[in-house]
Amino acid sequence: MSPHGMPDWGLVPKSISYGLDDLGEAAVRMGSPHVWDRRGDALYVTDFREGLGSFGSGFGGVGGAVILTTGHSRLGAYSVDLRAGSNAGQMASMWLALPFQDPSCVGLEFSFSLNANTSYLVDAVEWFDGAVDHYSCMLYDRVAGELRYRTTGGAWGVLATGVQRYVTGFPAHTMKLVVDMELGEYVRFLLDELAYDMRGVPVWEQASPMLAYWSLVIEHHGLAATNPDCYIDSVIVTQNEPR
Repeated sequence: MSPHGMPDWGLVPKSISYGLDDLGEAAVRMGSPHVWDRRGDALYVTDFREGLGSFGSGFGGVGGAVILTTGHSRLGAYSVDLRAGSNAGQMASMWLALPFQDPSCVGLEFSFSLNANTSYLVDAVEWFDGAVDHYSCMLYDRVAGELRYRTTGGAWGVLATGVQRYVTGFPAHTMKLVVDMELGEYVRFLLDELAYDMRGVPVWEQASPMLAYWSLVIEHHGLAATNPDCYIDSVIVTQNEPR
């Protein structure tokens, strides 16, 4: 296929105004959440000023909840509290379903707080093409200090050890998972200042009759007999990420 013209930031000749080679800085200064990793074209961006919007949510265990809240945000007034249940799964999650698209490198980024009773956090990108379920998932284990990824066999592979993040009641940490939908591979994972090249690592794939759609999932799991809060903010879905 031929290119679809110049990107938004391209220097297209203009007779009245001047073109800019990058509008990213201007967008940030006007309040966009897209401040941390600006690679990729933003497909969905939210700081929850419109509420939970298109997100579905759920939790497992007594005392669990998914709540739109104020006072614990990274940007603007709102964040989403994923309060893990104290038993029966000990989790709370939110997910976004989007139409299937032309395959490209896509990303799921979000900022989060970290509770002393948090067990682990999940950043997952899953897509169904009508015949195959492609599932990519990163897990940050706060207790073990490990980063893990879902392998082709459905088990967990260890990406890094000794990864310690400080406990905070505000979404002061950010993670981003980027995967290649066309090749069915991980591309990279970012956690605050840490960056991991995952090119060539295949995602988990299995046959599925599900009609084509795209699902993005954020999960918070707590330690048993606790109800830790995890505040989520500045969720960004990207496409056309560089490989």
